[in-house]
Amino acid sequence: MVVGVSSIEVFLPENHSLKDKRHAVKRIVEKTRARFNISIMEIEQTNLWQRAKIGFSIVGVKKDHVNLAIDNVYAYIESLYIGKIIDTRTEIIVIGNEI
Repeated sequence: MVVGVSSIEVFLPENHSLKDKRHAVKRIVEKTRARFNISIMEIEQTNLWQRAKIGFSIVGVKKDHVNLAIDNVYAYIESLYIGKIIDTRTEIIVIGNEI
């Protein structure tokens, strides 16, 4: 089993309040969760109204597939045009033997 855990920092230039940020983050999380069926949520910086840190995880059988899925999530979030990804961090954890 291979587990990919990733966090992305998103700059949200259109936001002018925490209410705007909550709405933007909710749209990103819900649309991404529906598209990829992954665990995803805001993880840090909950009081900064133009930045959000979102974490997600993906489980798979092969490391290459998990890496590709993570890259697809990044591309999808960028394609929503809600915010700009300014930083990413990823860890791949292999449990047992990779097939």
